[in-house]
Amino acid sequence: PRPSQSTLRKANYLLFKCNAFLLQGMTVAQASCDPETQYEKDGQCCLMCKPGTSMSTEDCKNPQCQPCLDNHYQDKYTTKNKCLQQPYCDRNKNFEAQVPKSKTERSICKCKVGFHCSSEECITCVEHTVCQPGYRAKVIGTNILDTECEQCPDGTFNNNASWYAQCRKWTECEKGYQVEEKGTHTTDNTCGKLYNYYEPQMCEEDITAHKETTYNNQMTPEENEDELSHELSSEGFTDKGNQVMQERGKEEIVSRQESQLESQFESQEDSQSMDQFYKQV
Repeated sequence: PRPSQSTLRKANYLLFKCNAFLLQGMTVAQASCDPETQYEKDGQCCLMCKPGTSMSTEDCKNPQCQPCLDNHYQDKYTTKNKCLQQPYCDRNKNFEAQVPKSKTERSICKCKVGFHCSSEECITCVEHTVCQPGYRAKVIGTNILDTECEQCPDGTFNNNASWYAQCRKWTECEKGYQVEEKGTHTTDNTCGKLYNYYEPQMCEEDITAHKETTYNNQMTPEENEDELSHELSSEGFTDKGNQVMQERGKEEIVSRQESQLESQFESQEDSQSMDQFYKQV
């Protein structure tokens, strides 16, 4: 007998529920996999090979991974059986010599000094713009950017042509000199001697007095006393114990006074001797 309509409706309902349950289970399995290090296969989360390797044998729980070949790289977890090839940096296109290439990162071709990328893709390198005399590098070129030039500001100059040129200040003439030819954006000031320039000179007496004043000002009061004591001790004394003065006039006066005292003393001694002689007689 053919099943009734109600029986068919119940059967379809049960089938629908089963399919919904299966789809829900698959969605849960997919959602639980780590999208960076795992992939889903037959409702399971399988392991990928780590960066720097490729997958030689596929095994969900224990894949066989092999290192990338030279000049190849893999910068992500992968299920692929081949690594990516590193770009070739051609030195004939003004790229720098490449350092040992990484197997986990893509190498970047870098323009050598004085050159920059010709385009965003950096397929080749072109020379920096050269700033002419009278101009300077507003922006100094890099391996990805060109040099930008601008005119030297007033009061400065540049007489060289280069992609890194800078402006210098005009020379300021020294004392006794004047600007004979004013500088430009490409030339410096030219200085010439002033023919009518006179610089005051100190005479010898002024120089000596200036040196003595400077020396005395530099000495402390204690040093002045020590100096005075040293001068006095080096002057010496006469036979009678009188101090010899440095001034010539005073020295003569003291010597004359001592001579007179010596004559008086000798006369007194002679007189006393004669008195004693007469008394004895």
